[in-house]
Amino acid sequence: MKYILAIFAMLFPVVMFSQTTVNYNAALYDVGMAFTTRTIDDASFDPGPSGAGSWNFTPFTDGDESDFSVVAYDGSIPHIGECGETPNYIVYYHDTTDTSETEGWLFSRVTPPTRVCGLGLYGTMESGGTDYALSAINDSYTPSDTFPIGFGASWIEAIAGHGTMSAGIISIDYTYQDTNWYHADGWGQIILPIGTFDALRVTKRHWEHSHSDDFFFGFDKTVRDFTYMWLCTELGSAVSFKGPTDSTGGMPYSTFTTGKLTLQIANSTLAVSENPLPTGFGLSAYPNPFNSSVKITIAGG
Repeated sequence: MKYILAIFAMLFPVVMFSQTTVNYNAALYDVGMAFTTRTIDDASFDPGPSGAGSWNFTPFTDGDESDFSVVAYDGSIPHIGECGETPNYIVYYHDTTDTSETEGWLFSRVTPPTRVCGLGLYGTMESGGTDYALSAINDSYTPSDTFPIGFGASWIEAIAGHGTMSAGIISIDYTYQDTNWYHADGWGQIILPIGTFDALRVTKRHWEHSHSDDFFFGFDKTVRDFTYMWLCTELGSAVSFKGPTDSTGGMPYSTFTTGKLTLQIANSTLAVSENPLPTGFGLSAYPNPFNSSVKITIAGG
């Protein structure tokens, strides 16, 4: 019997995939760390089934780009003093597109080996000639997952908070509850414009309820969506692919292939950035003419 199994193994070799583990990377949270993301609102992409896989994101070269950088605590940053805990991971973001400009700060706390806990945000946006301001401070939250993170891990983030939306002289106060369910359902490699990395694929089911009892501009709405995320030690959250929003009362379908794709295209911790394709090349041969041997040099430009 053992000889039959040995012959079977030689004729039909089994490819073994080692499962990816994502570890804590302190460099991602250092002051001065910077990265850039590209966002395509209506990208077509097939996440594929769960389990082992390989995902290629290099074809996505268009979209809006946003810059992020980790900054030191500064009490003058709007609303930072309202956080229930003192933030130690503060990200400044700036995004300029043809139609809008956004700027703001994200307040979080990292307590290794726990991942980032969101404490709130403050931001501004100009769109269609109108200036908007948004602040949101979390009153309570549950800790996120802890490192290391492996295939099959599941965790929940639950947040309750309050905020203000402003446009001109109009200002609306609101409350919200935000819950995310995460599950690491796949592992393999992601191929980005800045390189190839071992990654975990994580599914995120998101539910948010927000409410305002403003007399004129009050609202009561529930938002649900589903996102695929690819996490890796070197980049943190390297890619996300968010599906359409569902407001019918049920969880959205997870097998979408058109959605909002966001991927990292630069990261200072690795000192890497997207490499543009050469616009031309030169070809030379030596000696010319040649007989028995030749040296060929190709130069990009």
